[in-house]
Amino acid sequence: MLRDDARRIAAAIEERLNASACQGVKATVQSEEMSPETIPAGAGRPTFISYFIQIGDGTRMASLTLDQAAALLDDVEADWTPDQLFEAIRALDVPVEHTH
Repeated sequence: MLRDDARRIAAAIEERLNASACQGVKATVQSEEMSPETIPAGAGRPTFISYFIQIGDGTRMASLTLDQAAALLDDVEADWTPDQLFEAIRALDVPVEHTH
């Protein structure tokens, strides 16, 4: 279910960005799997999966939780530039990395 939510949010963000001045910015789903170091005797090894939305424009990249990505989706304006998009991401307390 979370995977489907992540895909839906990423597709909606990318669609909204492609209809704005942020054409070319990509929103993709990333996942991170974690397993506990110790497990009770006789129990199976559980795997926990976290989903993130990674937003990038070729020079910058940020990874947002699903809640942060949903909040960003609500805020995106049609006249936003990529700089405004990444400022909004920073306002969500999400670090933005330079990829070059």
